[in-house]
Amino acid sequence: MLELIITIAIIGVIVKVSVSLLMDDAGSARVAKLESDVSTLNQMVALYVADGGSVAGLTSPQAVLDKMKRIRPQAEWQKHVGAASGRLLDVRLRARMTSQPDADNNPRVFWNKTKQRFELNKATGSAVSEFYFDESLAGADFGTETRTKSTFAFNSSTKGWVWGTSVTDPAANYLNPQPFAPPASANGFDPNESAPTTSEPPADDATGTGGGGSGTGGGGTSTPPTVTKLPRPAITPAGGTFAFTSFPTSATISRNGALPEVSKLMYRVNSGAWIEYTGSAIPLTPAMNLQAVNESTRPAEYSTSNTNSQTYYRLTSGFSGTGEANWGNAIGGTNLVTNIQNGTTSSTFKHGNTKLDLGNGEYLDAGVENVLSFTPEEFDTITPNTWFKFGELMLLNGTTFYNSEATGVTLSVNLSLTQPSLNFTTHIDLGLTSTENTSDRLASADIVELKNPTTDIRVTIDGVEYRLELSWATLDPGAGVVQGSKFLIFEGATAQAELRARFTSNR
Repeated sequence: MLELIITIAIIGVIVKVSVSLLMDDAGSARVAKLESDVSTLNQMVALYVADGGSVAGLTSPQAVLDKMKRIRPQAEWQKHVGAASGRLLDVRLRARMTSQPDADNNPRVFWNKTKQRFELNKATGSAVSEFYFDESLAGADFGTETRTKSTFAFNSSTKGWVWGTSVTDPAANYLNPQPFAPPASANGFDPNESAPTTSEPPADDATGTGGGGSGTGGGGTSTPPTVTKLPRPAITPAGGTFAFTSFPTSATISRNGALPEVSKLMYRVNSGAWIEYTGSAIPLTPAMNLQAVNESTRPAEYSTSNTNSQTYYRLTSGFSGTGEANWGNAIGGTNLVTNIQNGTTSSTFKHGNTKLDLGNGEYLDAGVENVLSFTPEEFDTITPNTWFKFGELMLLNGTTFYNSEATGVTLSVNLSLTQPSLNFTTHIDLGLTSTENTSDRLASADIVELKNPTTDIRVTIDGVEYRLELSWATLDPGAGVVQGSKFLIFEGATAQAELRARFTSNR
C-alpha cells in the first residue's frame, strides 16, 4: 500500500511539471513567432523604402502595413526591380492591437516612427500582440501610389535586362580641403622599377631605444586619430499629423550640443538646397518636409551628424456636401422581378414576385414585396475619422415566391462636396439574402450586407489621403439588428437603418 501511495504521488508531480513546461513552451512559441514577424516586416520596410516608398509620418503599425499593400501604377511595372506590382505584403495581413501587456507580461510590437522600424519590448500602451491573416480582406483594394525614384532603376525606357543605380555618388566636400601628398608616383605599374633588395618592410625612422621596432618600446607604431561624430540637431516641434486648428505655424532648429567652432547647422525644405540656419523660425506648410544636419567644418576631428527629418501633415478642417442616390445593376434568381424608382430626394428598389400560383388560373397575392428605400443626408464640416449620418435606409421584409428575389444591387451616390470643392460618385454594393421563414425570428430575418464598407472614393488634401468608409446603425432595434457589415430585418417587419460614413485619413 505504501509503495502504491508513493507511486501515485510521483506521477502527480510529473504531471504538474509537464503541464507547466507545456504552458511555457506555448508562450515561448508565441514570442518566437512575434520576433520572426518583426524581423521579416522590418526587411519589408527596408525594401519598400529602397523601392521609392515612404513611411514618414506614419504612427500606427496597421497604417504601415496598409501602406506596403499598395501597388505602383501599371505603367511603371516594367521600370523597377522587385515585385512587378510593387506590393510587398499580403493584403490579408492585420495587426491585433492591445492596450496593455498580457498577464504573463509577454513582449509586444511597437512602431518607432523616428527610426521607421518595428520594435519588440514590454512597454505599456497600445501595441501589437499578434500579426494574423484576416480573410475578409482577401479581395480588398488598397490602391496605387506613384513613388519616388527607387535606389535602382531600369536602364532605359525600352524593355531590357540591364539595371543601374539611379543614385549619384555624393559630391566631394570642398568646404575644408586637406593637403594631399602621395607617398609614391600615381602612374601605377612601372616596368622599369627595380625590385626591392629585401622582402622586409622598411623600419620607421624613429629615435630612441625603441626605434626600428626591435626593442620592447615599439617606437615605430602609430595610432590613427579618433573622429567624433557630431550630435544630430533637434527640430521643434516634431513632425506628425495635426488637426486643422493645431497645425504649427513654424519650427526652430537647435545644434543639440554641437560646437559652432567645429560645425555649421544646415537645413533644407522639401529636398531643396541646403541653407545655413541663422536662428529664425522656419514657416511650416502642410505636407512640408524639414531636414537638419550638423555639418563638420573640421572633418579630421569631427564627422557630420545624422540627418533629422520631420514631415508635417495637416488634416482638413472638415467635409461638407450632399448626395443623390440611384439604384441599379440588380442580380438575382432565374425569375428575378424588380421595380426601381429613382428620385432626387429618395430612391426605392423593390424586388420579388408576391403572387403564389394556386392552379387553374388562380393566384394568391401576398401583396408585399421586398423594399429598400434610401434617402441621402446633407453633412456639414465633418472632421476626418469621425462617423456621421450619410443617409437613411428603409427596409421591408416582404413575402415573395419562385426564386424571384434579388441577391445583389448597387446603390450609386453622386456626391457634391463644397468643402473641398469636388464631385464624384461612389458605388455601394449590397448583398441581399432572402431567408426561409421559420419559427426562429432571427434565423428568418432577411439580410442586407455591405460588400464594400471601404468604398472606392479617395480624396487627397495637403498630402493626406482620405477614403470613405461605411457602416450600419439600427434606428429600430425591434425590427432589425446589426451584425458587423450585415443588417438583419425580421420577417414581415419594416426597419429603419442609418448608413453611417467617415472620411478616414491614411496618416
